[in-house]
Amino acid sequence: MAKRATTTKKKPSAPKNLAARVKQLQSRLQADDMDGLIISNPNDIRYLTGFIGDDSWLWVPSTGSGLSAISDMRFKDHIPDEAPHIRSVMRGKAKGKNENLAQAAARHLSRRNLKQVGVQAPYLRVPERKSIAKAFGAKVIKDYDDKMLYQRSIKDASEIKNIHQAVKIQQIAFTEMREILEPGITEVEVAGFLEYRMKCHGADGIGFNTIVAFDGHSSHNHAIPGRQKLKKNSNILVDWGAKYNGYVSDMTRVLNMGKPKKAIADIYKVVEEAMHAGIDAIGPGVPLKVVDDASRTVIKKHGHKLVHSLGHGIGLFVHEQPGIGNHDTPLEPGQVITIEPGIYLGAKGGVRLEDDILVTKTGAKNLSDLPTALEWTII
Repeated sequence: MAKRATTTKKKPSAPKNLAARVKQLQSRLQADDMDGLIISNPNDIRYLTGFIGDDSWLWVPSTGSGLSAISDMRFKDHIPDEAPHIRSVMRGKAKGKNENLAQAAARHLSRRNLKQVGVQAPYLRVPERKSIAKAFGAKVIKDYDDKMLYQRSIKDASEIKNIHQAVKIQQIAFTEMREILEPGITEVEVAGFLEYRMKCHGADGIGFNTIVAFDGHSSHNHAIPGRQKLKKNSNILVDWGAKYNGYVSDMTRVLNMGKPKKAIADIYKVVEEAMHAGIDAIGPGVPLKVVDDASRTVIKKHGHKLVHSLGHGIGLFVHEQPGIGNHDTPLEPGQVITIEPGIYLGAKGGVRLEDDILVTKTGAKNLSDLPTALEWTII
């Protein structure tokens, strides 16, 4: 009886945007005579493949399309669903024990004549770095500056669309949250409602831990919402973000429960002026220090000091490149950055305002459109 012919199902091609991202990385690997790179940063893995799972590594050869996810049985079905164009390599047994990621990667790549394999040292724990050196040989493994943070800072059209949708979602939820504010409600209740409404409007989740801070608590740059209750004439600082298709947004607004206190009203006007000065300075080729100085000059002119960075890039993570500070690095089209000046008066409270800005080929586009006028903040 003749044997039935068997066929191997061909994997689909990578989506064009993902293929282009991989090609950029591979060009750097080739230029540095690397055989490939083992990626351990989950955000980079998602950026290059679409695979969302954690506790996994990605093998990227310097040429070709043979990307492989080294993972375990928890993600056996996830990888074909989320990244059908890449190969799945599940951890097995090694000398009767469960393989670790390094052993599975070495087994998968054992037939290749690899002389230089890069690893992402900043995203490996010390035991993992030792394990991968042992599995491949210390002379083969090289800590490699893959420049993925820079590459990810330049967003393509799909990424910009996702960030803009995250902004829209967070703004809708904020408008709804504003309607429930009344004396007696707690910070944690406000934060919970805001996060719930973002998910109701299509967010994957929150972009980062939501900050809701009343009165003196609003002087804490990274305040954690607590049981403090809202009072008449309280100021309310909200720093929040949505996540949509993995991409985050990040905004800050201040509201006032009735007429704002004079100290808050005074610094609010300064912060609003500083934010718009920074936004107005944004454009392609503009050094970051020019943007930074535009906002700081306003704050300094009024006798105050900006005690934290002016802003940062956003993307798959809330704090990405570029960081807005006193350096000459120029802004580039496709970067999405926050501008978030603030002034803090201790027990009197603080004010911070923040918008998300896209650097375009000709200037800048504010992806946020919630008002900033002091009159708008009054509830």
